[in-house]
Amino acid sequence: MFLSRRLAPVGVGLALVLALLAVRTVVPEPFERLRQAAFDSAQRISPRATDGAAVRVVDIDEESLKRHGQWPWPRHVVADLVAALQNLDAGVVALDMVFAEPDRTSPALLVPDWARRFGFRAAEPETALPDHDAALAAVFARGRVVAGFALTPDAQGEPVTRSAGFATISGDPGETVPNFRGSVQNLPVLDAAAAGHGSFTIAAGSDEIIRRLPLLATVGNRLVPSLALDALRVLQDEESFKVRAERDGATLTGYTIRVGAVDLSVDRSGALALHFPKARSTPTIAAWRLLDPNQRPGLRPEIQGRAVFVGTSAVGLSDLRPTPMTPFEPGVNLHAMALDQVIGGQALSRPAWALGAEIVAALVLGLAAALACGFGRLSSAGLGMAFLAPVPTFTALALFARGGLLLDPTLPSLGLLVAHAGGSLARYAGSERSAQRLRAAFTHYLSPDLVAVLASDPGRLKLGGETREMTFLFTDLEGFTAMTEASGAEALVNLLNAYLDGLCSIAMAHGGTVDKIVGDAVHVMFNAPLDQPDHAARAVACALALDAFAEAFRQRQRAQGVPFGATRIGINTGRAVVGNFGGTRRFDYTAHGDAINVAARLESANKALGTRICIARTTCDQVSGVSFRPIGTLMLKGKSVGVEVFEPTGQASDALDAYRVAFGRLVAGDAGAAEALLGLHAANPDDPILALHARRIRAGERSVSMAA
Repeated sequence: MFLSRRLAPVGVGLALVLALLAVRTVVPEPFERLRQAAFDSAQRISPRATDGAAVRVVDIDEESLKRHGQWPWPRHVVADLVAALQNLDAGVVALDMVFAEPDRTSPALLVPDWARRFGFRAAEPETALPDHDAALAAVFARGRVVAGFALTPDAQGEPVTRSAGFATISGDPGETVPNFRGSVQNLPVLDAAAAGHGSFTIAAGSDEIIRRLPLLATVGNRLVPSLALDALRVLQDEESFKVRAERDGATLTGYTIRVGAVDLSVDRSGALALHFPKARSTPTIAAWRLLDPNQRPGLRPEIQGRAVFVGTSAVGLSDLRPTPMTPFEPGVNLHAMALDQVIGGQALSRPAWALGAEIVAALVLGLAAALACGFGRLSSAGLGMAFLAPVPTFTALALFARGGLLLDPTLPSLGLLVAHAGGSLARYAGSERSAQRLRAAFTHYLSPDLVAVLASDPGRLKLGGETREMTFLFTDLEGFTAMTEASGAEALVNLLNAYLDGLCSIAMAHGGTVDKIVGDAVHVMFNAPLDQPDHAARAVACALALDAFAEAFRQRQRAQGVPFGATRIGINTGRAVVGNFGGTRRFDYTAHGDAINVAARLESANKALGTRICIARTTCDQVSGVSFRPIGTLMLKGKSVGVEVFEPTGQASDALDAYRVAFGRLVAGDAGAAEALLGLHAANPDDPILALHARRIRAGERSVSMAA
């Protein structure tokens, strides 16, 4: 019997882990999203360290557009920009843009059009008119320019014929990389003059976040490089690429692309997993600076020998992409990051054994959690889970930061979680059956709170009663009788239940035991049945929360025409006898003593004092962090010693300090105290405590003692 009770949590926990793995196989999408979120977090925690020495981005930013006009710029301006980079000895200039149509601002096109439309005649023959596209092509022909083109899913444009060639080994990448049916290319005169041609198409993940950059694609049957990949080729003066398929046994895992002296790894789809540097850390130069003759010479150290990508960050040009690091990364930066990562030899990879390792880790951690739940204490099992839970995450982060490995910590963590949850629930269910008889026996006699304590740890409850210091809180609803006469029975019951439910919830949230509910009044006690060393502070905090709830409730009801009254609260701390009282067939867990009666009397005293909360000094002396305002000394009927009472206030203020000084003078019998209090009342006539003292002073009273 013992062994079966222990093995049940182990079996349940392990079964849940196996079910989790089965669900992952059948419905992988949610797990993939979790995996991507984990990788994104790893990117943010451990961004790629780079000085950006290999690349620069020339940004056609808002300031550049402001200085040189809206995009697209005339081709002669682009020609000036590219020529400036060439003159500064850029290693390669890669253009993240396409010039698919002739420049309409070119005089060679404008003048004939004006002649047709307006009868304009040029002074020189039309053949001598400048052609901006030809000017740009002439700049391209100077060398080291990679022209960009876009790939499209639909058949359109001309086939790609000018990109560099590929030599493939052990397999054809065209079978696994993305295939596009068409392309948007540059004008033939520009393509013919460019030293390289690369696609700037960027594919986002299912959540539109860019994590990988495609380096290979096919258009029809032709394999084409990306902009960054061809920039790397031109930078090294290479003629072609070499691509080797990589396999784990018979399984294709990806490709190795050799470009000159550089080998880089891509996945089966020909994409490079990007290891992002810190957001917006790519070295960038505004385009207008290169077009400014005064700024240009000083940029040589930034340009010379480097791969320069030309693109835009302007919002209106729609080339801003979300990444794990930022929601608005210029697309041109992604190409620059990829090349910088490749040149720096910093690669991310997900090994073929990664999934198997993650499944084994999930099973091992899940089994450990299930065994702990079955054969150990649940508290120890929970502590063990707390220690084990961060292990997958820390391990994955360490392997990511040191080896560039993409391992998923979420699957092992989920295995640990579901095994612990299942094992704990199974263990709890077994324990709950044992405790159910005790609950059933005592629920008819004791409050649910007390039953829960007794069922979980009977030794913590001393049956028969004991004397201890406690804090008591009483509430009462002003004008309840009038409200009962104005409201129907059903409406009154619903209203009162909502009100009492709010009060009891707040009391229990502060650790109070709801002893009794009599009509609209609630009696709460603190420091029983469980020990609460801060019982006075709990009671005061509870009173403030009750007052806030009751006032908000009252305002809502009055807005609906219900004459709901204010809630009065009294609090006192003192010794009382608490325990089970009653006979053999019916007993009640409650408290008895003078401290309880004082709390009830303080609640009633609110009516005469004009306050909503009245607290005895015995409570206030044990509470820190709350400001209290002295009211006076109440001489309760039947008691020879008065009770000093206070009202909780907000933060300390000059007005509160002034009141305390005047009150202290009144206690000391200072002759000027009465005038000081009357002056404070005149300054704040709506203050009920000042109004109380003013009435008493005008009636000839000069002490703080008052009957209640």
